[in-house]
Amino acid sequence: MKGKQADLFAEISSSSRRRLQSFAECAAAIDGLFQDAVKHEGNTAFTSYIEFARRMSNLSVYNAMLVRVQRPGAAAVATEKKWNSIQRHVRPGAIPIVVLRPFGPVSFLYEVADTDGFPLPGEDANPFVARGEMHEVEWGHLLKHHREKNAIRIEERNFGALLAGNARNLQAKPSLVPDVAQTEWLVQLNQNHTIPTRFATLAHELGHIFCGHCGPDPKGRWPDRSSLPYEVHETEAEAVAYLAASRRGLDVASMEYLSELIKKVDFRQVSLYAIFEAANRVETRMSEG
Repeated sequence: MKGKQADLFAEISSSSRRRLQSFAECAAAIDGLFQDAVKHEGNTAFTSYIEFARRMSNLSVYNAMLVRVQRPGAAAVATEKKWNSIQRHVRPGAIPIVVLRPFGPVSFLYEVADTDGFPLPGEDANPFVARGEMHEVEWGHLLKHHREKNAIRIEERNFGALLAGNARNLQAKPSLVPDVAQTEWLVQLNQNHTIPTRFATLAHELGHIFCGHCGPDPKGRWPDRSSLPYEVHETEAEAVAYLAASRRGLDVASMEYLSELIKKVDFRQVSLYAIFEAANRVETRMSEG
């Protein structure tokens, strides 16, 4: 009897060790990814991960986290079969999101930005979307000019539908792009968006940079205004995007977004000069390209 009990305890102990080892391995992998996100996004990465897991309630919490790591800004994800059932089709060459499948190895999901077809409810109300015509040549000249004249590294990334782009100060975080010594700013754009939408996003992110929200310009062209509240930052940057895109002849939903933002803004902190100067820089750069 004692021998059987000893064998049982040994089996339980071995099983526990395996579980603990599995926990440690998963924790090292996932927490490592989270710490990388903190380095890039700051402390907002924590609430971003938590809120994302809450919103993706059709997935397990673990799978929601895997989606967030692989496709930041994902709005909706589903299997190819599910997308087909609502008359949307996965684009050729779309990169799947790998998640764990119950009682199986893995499953492949696709984000709404990977699909085309029957419009989804509310899709037209997306404030990031811009409509109109902008050709690849003009877009290429614009990117080239900002890279060469303003030391801005511009990357087009595979983001989800709800993440249009972001702007970073590489002087404050040089580790983000250690191989580019001459780059002072980083702008990332969603490669799944159309060129007009990417332009509106670029104007918004350049608005953050040129209005001083990401810190001062080393050449003294704008001061450090990074300490202003989030609502002021967003209002000024979106005003820049609206001016640049609408004056370029693009149809944007920025004014609706601005109408919601200004309800929370103390206009004593808003600089109309900074907005006009930033929009002028975007337009000047376009014409010079």
